[in-house]
Amino acid sequence: MLFQYHNVWFINFLGIGNGIVIAPILRCFEKSYPATNYYHTENQILANTWFLEKAGLKNLRGLSPSVWRRFKEEDWSAINSFIKEKNVDLIVNLRNEGPRYDTGYYQFKEEACKNNASLAFWDFDFGTIEHRTKHKNLTGDILEFLKAKDIDIAVYNPKWLNTIRRTKDQEGIGFGMAASQTNKRWPTVKWVELARKILTDSDEKIVLLPGQSKREIEEAELAIQDIGKVGCKLIINESVLDIALRIGELKCFVSNDTGFLHMAVAIGVPTIGLYVSTNSEIWSPYDKTNFFVLQNSFIIKCPDLKPHCGNCFHYYDVCPAIAKYGDGISFDEVYKIISRQLIY
Repeated sequence: MLFQYHNVWFINFLGIGNGIVIAPILRCFEKSYPATNYYHTENQILANTWFLEKAGLKNLRGLSPSVWRRFKEEDWSAINSFIKEKNVDLIVNLRNEGPRYDTGYYQFKEEACKNNASLAFWDFDFGTIEHRTKHKNLTGDILEFLKAKDIDIAVYNPKWLNTIRRTKDQEGIGFGMAASQTNKRWPTVKWVELARKILTDSDEKIVLLPGQSKREIEEAELAIQDIGKVGCKLIINESVLDIALRIGELKCFVSNDTGFLHMAVAIGVPTIGLYVSTNSEIWSPYDKTNFFVLQNSFIIKCPDLKPHCGNCFHYYDVCPAIAKYGDGISFDEVYKIISRQLIY
């Protein structure tokens, strides 16, 4: 029998991809706890009514400030006020950092357990995760973790956006050039080389989908100058919903490890994932149907790896392994997958 929690707070990463991944998992939680309200770390997907309706989510009551996910001590007062105001009785931490790196959370948890007996915590078993000989997919870990808490994961649907997939007359190959951090981005010159190869050797058109930062838009604009506007379209300044609808029209999608990748997979668009600075064993989609991985083999040379996290300490700056060795993913490798598996 499930213990009846009334107000739950989910702690998670911030990206669009994290929102795409967690939405169908929250649906499983609602199935098991239909009368429980919950809150979640700030996220563009979960802030959008259209996506909430698609996921069938009804009990999300609000989003918490993004900075709180790290539980820095200077935020504890505000966090405690939030917990008290919302009557939170369970905190679920879905971040895979663990006690070694997520120190603020574990310090907060220790203090809270001393002072608030009515507040429960669910988090991963890092005693197991940190010592595994083979890394596991994070989404798979979340599902196993919640199943062990008696959450019914039978309703889990990783293709929860497939109703917007164009069923015929799909057109274009999408380039998901966006990524929250520079380290995660495949070099612009390689996108240009891939586009030229596609336009030369096939009748397919190219659709460029960069991120929203000034630098990403500038790089995409330079790319389309090199590629040429004939057969190539640049999509910028569109809402996350409009981008989802555009991705649903594509024949296939090539993407950095970013939110658009997870969006394409949830829609059901055949997708090639380029894992430049992250470990695809951990961060790739759980459902691998029509999903193809190209992994930068040089990331293991980084001197500052966070192995069970699937990245390194240089997530927000220049990774020395990438700076020295590059990304190890050629445009020819990408094109071979496109030509053999996706468009012919």
